[in-house]
Amino acid sequence: MPNNNIKNVNRIKSPCVFDTWTKYFGAYFTDEGGVVFRLFTFPDVKNVKVELKPHNKNIISFDMNNMGFGVWQLEIEKGIVQNYDRYRYIISRNGEDIPVKDPCSMYQDAYFKWSRLYNHSLFNWTDKVWMCDENDKRISRQSNMTNKLLPVSALRIYEIHIGTFTDEGTFNSAKEKLYHIAKELHFNAIEIMPVENTYSFNWGYDGVDKYAPNHTYGTPDDLKSLIDYAHSLDLNVIMDIVPNHLGPDIAQLHKTGPYIEGDNCFGYKFNYEKDENSLHTRDFIVGAALNWIINYHCDGLRVDMTKFMCSDYTMKQMAAEINYHAPNAFLIAEDGRDNDVRVTRPFDTDEAEENELNHEKFINRIKNNSVSLANLGFDSEWDFPFHKQIASSVLGFWDCREKNLCDFDYSLRDAQSRVKYPMSHDEIGNVDGTRLISKIVAKELNLNDCVCDCCHTIKCKLAAHAAHKVLEMLVKGELERMSDDERINFYKSLSLEKYFTVDEVRNAYLKAYSMQKLTTGKVYSIPGPKMIFQGDEAADISYFKFFRKFSTGPEPCLREKGYEPGLEAFMDSKLFCVKPCEKYLYLNLAMENYISDLNLLCENNIALSSGHIEKTIVQEQADIHAIYCRKIYNEIFSVSNFSQNEFNKSHGIMFPKGQWREILNSDDKKYAGSGNFLNEQTCEQFSYISLAPYSITFFEKQG
Repeated sequence: MPNNNIKNVNRIKSPCVFDTWTKYFGAYFTDEGGVVFRLFTFPDVKNVKVELKPHNKNIISFDMNNMGFGVWQLEIEKGIVQNYDRYRYIISRNGEDIPVKDPCSMYQDAYFKWSRLYNHSLFNWTDKVWMCDENDKRISRQSNMTNKLLPVSALRIYEIHIGTFTDEGTFNSAKEKLYHIAKELHFNAIEIMPVENTYSFNWGYDGVDKYAPNHTYGTPDDLKSLIDYAHSLDLNVIMDIVPNHLGPDIAQLHKTGPYIEGDNCFGYKFNYEKDENSLHTRDFIVGAALNWIINYHCDGLRVDMTKFMCSDYTMKQMAAEINYHAPNAFLIAEDGRDNDVRVTRPFDTDEAEENELNHEKFINRIKNNSVSLANLGFDSEWDFPFHKQIASSVLGFWDCREKNLCDFDYSLRDAQSRVKYPMSHDEIGNVDGTRLISKIVAKELNLNDCVCDCCHTIKCKLAAHAAHKVLEMLVKGELERMSDDERINFYKSLSLEKYFTVDEVRNAYLKAYSMQKLTTGKVYSIPGPKMIFQGDEAADISYFKFFRKFSTGPEPCLREKGYEPGLEAFMDSKLFCVKPCEKYLYLNLAMENYISDLNLLCENNIALSSGHIEKTIVQEQADIHAIYCRKIYNEIFSVSNFSQNEFNKSHGIMFPKGQWREILNSDDKKYAGSGNFLNEQTCEQFSYISLAPYSITFFEKQG
């Protein structure tokens, strides 16, 4: 999915482009100071009222005007209500008056019934320079030779969850950490996990108010302030959005209008392609996407599990609308369909504009026609194939039976255009809540075989949690302070049938630490977008659990994760809640040095950002994998050792032609390595080099 093919595909106008999209549905302030209310509801609704609750005044109501096709509208004059006043709709249907909040509410600080007016134009943005085409730090799908913008391939993303990123868990407190991310770790983008308003605390993927930021994190102004500050630090902002479902808790859309078509595996499924009502449902979700880009100045969107939208038609409309209204904004899909047949093909513009309301014609005329994500207007996608293989290479499992560097090599096809990562929130929280280091420690200590008898699924999760607890005691310095009897009792409390010495646990930890450096370095050795999950830049071992709180209480099936979701799981998932003692603190600092230098390496070498993989080398018997990347005159050759074998100027490998100099080695002492496997000599076409166990070394071509 090369980026140079994407721009030509998307220079079209969708059939539903609304030039004043911000004034399509919802409540908005006019230039004269009045307010327009516009609602899409059921076509058979007899009457709709808007109830207003002005500050310190009694509730007043107005009848809305029926515009047809389920759309109702009302404009009220200046002075009746003001910013932040509350309002709701009363829908009269089947002899019943149903109060509902605004499905396009921009500010929702109560879960039910009442929304709040919010005037986006009142916020004072200071990022005018950032938003221009001469900004050489801004990522844009419009990057080309005529401007200074950076391509999507140059993304170095730091993924954050607002609720667990800081102790306070707010937009304002998150600002305090952005300087470190941008100027000391040298990331050029943050990806904010969904902040769509939802019930209580969770990851954000169960949002019920698609336009409103989660009120527990702060106000809309607080979120804008966070993004504005990020731009001042040269950080691009990617907002994670969820168009594939509506959260099942406290949802009202099914009472508000024909937005819903049954359920999918996550919650309520949107009515994107069922009938004539789907037109406005698609507009509703497209408007939500545009809201984060236009009103909140986000530079791009990460669109969650697009295959479960079951509507490539909607994906295409979303991309076309965004391209029309915000041509610099980029789109990243978490799709996961591999080579599956797409649902629909991109629509034809001329024919679409002539038949704007002919839903059946567009949806049913062509099925079973393969369409790439590029043709749907997306600039990149989550790299599932790469992640599964890189995780398998160190864990020995993960949808793969065993480590196979040939399969890993195969996963690099088109990897330059996909977002690569060692671990994201999914692979941590949706498995057992433990990070990669803890998972590796569980494997190295064979904890699956040490946990008392139970079913295999539960056994794996208990092993992971046992590894985390043992590791936590080690890094906090408590394991060493225990007497032998205390350690034995501690292991018994974890249902372990085998007991480990402090040295055994420490060695497993240090090995896992080296493996994390290897997998992270491998991500950076491949051109294209890269991502690190919060905390992994410092080898944090704190949990990131599936801590979602349900309105009906914890579901019994979720106990299979080895813990119960809720407040305790949420607090366990706070970043850096496991505080290392002085003896192990250096490992956290060394990993930060490593990530910082990897980011600088990519920033200063176009071969690792926008280059191409010219050649790969697989030496499967030795567990060696090498990648040769180039762009113009910049050439980088990286060599990875996936084995526990050490090579001290003894591993022979064929370099590309020319003279090569080592520029980064994960075994360097400043990255908590031994420093015994550095390559100080210039390497030629065939050279014997040093490789530490579970390490990666980068070479740059000279001259």
